[in-house]
Amino acid sequence: MKARQLSEAQYLRTMKSRMNNVTESAEPVINIWDYAGQLLEANLISEYAFSKRYVEAVYENSENTYQHILLFTEQKNCYIVIVADITHKTIFGHYILDLNEKYDLNQ
Repeated sequence: MKARQLSEAQYLRTMKSRMNNVTESAEPVINIWDYAGQLLEANLISEYAFSKRYVEAVYENSENTYQHILLFTEQKNCYIVIVADITHKTIFGHYILDLNEKYDLNQ
């Protein structure tokens, strides 16, 4: 599967009403690491996180249709969110979640 960057609108549509932190209990929907390898080649995720297969957090929407899998980048407070479609057991795409920009944390 070719990596596909989601727009903010596409990303937000996967959230529905509420996102639940399921980091400790999440079952893998799909193997994300081939997809993550493409993100590494594009310099979007941390080489350390990729090599250690480290996932920062996993959130699932309240309808149990999407998982958001957060991976580290090289920038503080910035994550790549791989969006997994639980129903179809596929990767929907990825989104760059830059909390520095979103919440003006650079000041």
